[in-house]
Amino acid sequence: MDAARPLLTPATQTPPWPQLRDELRLHSASANRDGSPAWHLADPVRNLFFRLGWLEMEILQRWSLGSAEKIAAAIETETTLFVEEQDVVEFVVYLQQQQLLRNARYRPEKSLWQHLLHTYLFIRIPLIHPQRMLQALLPWVNGLFSLPFLLLTLLVALTGIVLATRQWDSVVASLHNAVSWHGALAFAVALVFSKLWHELGHAFTATRHGVRVGHMGVALLVMLPMAYTDTGESWKLSRSTERFRIAAAGIVSELVLAGWATFLWSFAPEGSIKNALFFLATTAWVMTVVVNASPFMRFDGYFILSDLLDFPGLHERAGNWAKRWLRWHLIGLRDPLPDNVTPAFARFLTLFAFVTWIYRLMLFIGIALVVYHAFFKALGVILFLVEIMTFVVYPVWRELRIWCERRSEIQPRRRWRLLALLAVLAVLLFVPWSGRVSLDGVFESALVQPVYTPFPAKLTQIHVSDGERVKAGQALFELQASVPQDAQDRARALHQAWENSARGALALAKDGPAKQVVAEQMMRQYQLEASAGAIELQRLRLVAAEDGVVTDSDITLQPGNWVSPGEPIARVIDDRHWRVRALVREEDLSRITTGARAKVWLSGRWEPLIGEVVSVDHEAVKTLPSLILAKNHGGPVTLNAQAPVKDLRPDSVWYRVSIEGETADHNVGHEQTVQVAINTEKQSLAHRWLNSIILMLIQQTGFGKEA
Repeated sequence: MDAARPLLTPATQTPPWPQLRDELRLHSASANRDGSPAWHLADPVRNLFFRLGWLEMEILQRWSLGSAEKIAAAIETETTLFVEEQDVVEFVVYLQQQQLLRNARYRPEKSLWQHLLHTYLFIRIPLIHPQRMLQALLPWVNGLFSLPFLLLTLLVALTGIVLATRQWDSVVASLHNAVSWHGALAFAVALVFSKLWHELGHAFTATRHGVRVGHMGVALLVMLPMAYTDTGESWKLSRSTERFRIAAAGIVSELVLAGWATFLWSFAPEGSIKNALFFLATTAWVMTVVVNASPFMRFDGYFILSDLLDFPGLHERAGNWAKRWLRWHLIGLRDPLPDNVTPAFARFLTLFAFVTWIYRLMLFIGIALVVYHAFFKALGVILFLVEIMTFVVYPVWRELRIWCERRSEIQPRRRWRLLALLAVLAVLLFVPWSGRVSLDGVFESALVQPVYTPFPAKLTQIHVSDGERVKAGQALFELQASVPQDAQDRARALHQAWENSARGALALAKDGPAKQVVAEQMMRQYQLEASAGAIELQRLRLVAAEDGVVTDSDITLQPGNWVSPGEPIARVIDDRHWRVRALVREEDLSRITTGARAKVWLSGRWEPLIGEVVSVDHEAVKTLPSLILAKNHGGPVTLNAQAPVKDLRPDSVWYRVSIEGETADHNVGHEQTVQVAINTEKQSLAHRWLNSIILMLIQQTGFGKEA
């Protein structure tokens, strides 16, 4: 690497030709992918660097000529480059934008909301300047960078993984034991330790290659703390392999930690040391693979890939290729090639940019949801919208604005094609196409008669078998019980005794009429008791209340067995008439009316059952109609995590819709989850989305609720 040297001292030009800042320095850099030379323009005040190509370097060397026209003419005369005056002007504008010129005023001061947004999204807090400490400790840790130690670590890690897979039950048990407050605290401590180890890996590797570590500290990414190490001066290294080692050092350090912790965990005795090794191993493995190795965000994986490809500014330059592809294929704009690369590498950059955009979209939505749930509802909604507007809506709007500004460059044929596409999108969004609402529900028979004995009794006769069709009033089972029979016999005996007493009272002259009245009253009382006993005995003859099919009969019961009141004997279901208890979200509630036609799809059936909406509840359900609707039992509805599971309380707002119908199929009586489609008034996608947004804002901000 050549020693840093100052730029040519600007000559005395007359304004308005700008002057370069005196403190800027040039450093040689590795050649570009096409073999052309490259340099780094360093701004030591802000600790920033800018990669320059051959043309930019030639412009800087002739800066003293004092005008874009003279510089362009000199370059064309003295080199093989073809340069226009506009090329020089664009480079001057770039330098002005990056505040590399004296008295550069291009970049305006940030507004208050931009400053707050940047502070909220990302804050760096430097804590220490570790350069002296790193240089003092470097001789003690040099052995960790040796090839024998790395090979030994690889062997240890593979052995630890094999041993862990052979005792996988212990791994699963440790994971289950970690699901607690103590486990969460232990994981947090392990995460802090592994991340500090990660950053020390970057710091020591940078020091080994002569790169100054400016500072180490804590960065807050959407208020989430994480350690960081300033190795920004690694750009001074002209060899990309050296920069690669610094970028990969953090991940390698964590993998070393994970490998040794996994190996030692297999041999450690049960106790706190074994638990600590488990937390270290799992934290290092998971965080390294899931977070740090991703090349789609500016974490270690991104810098590793950039240095492997020797392609600085990978995200931005790949994004330029993807934008160029979109502009050409959608509206026919011909942009110049962003970089001089091979067609295959250009395709890779374009694909990489699209994957990065999709990855970031999902990540930003996830972060927005985390932010939304981390604060009280009104602030959560605001921060959610800030995240989406900043990272999703604004980039799309900025690109569309460029298309609009360059609309004169669009060919008429492409313009008509674009207008046709917009018209199709408008039709899809604003024309009311959707005329049905889809619901999840529980399908069951409209009538279910559980068969129980009214009191403890002995089974004497079984008249039906499981699956047999029965008529209303048909006998199913007959039982015998001594309690109602004894009560009836006693009432009959007392009735007969009082009847005899009434007859004897007729022969008495003095007290006869009064005793006869008492005897007749008691006689009527015991006659009613005897009739009630007969009715109770009739209850022991179990009959079908409606036409249906006998199901779920207890095949273990035989004549002579005793049956208790809480023991089900069988069920009679009406397999011709069915009903569905379905759930609908609030945004679709107003679209469903009583009497609407509904289609019900059962599992294993190609043709739907046709029914009718018989009722629509306008009060949100507090408890799910059935356990099988809960997500933890295979259903579609998530339960409220704050409520006991037995309460079956849904996590969001649902309303119940009852649907009934008839069928000639006799095999649809068992309870199951079904999909329901109800014919409703047609509605556009835009109208549906607008309703959903309004309802979400009302629910989550608390507006519209009673005090």
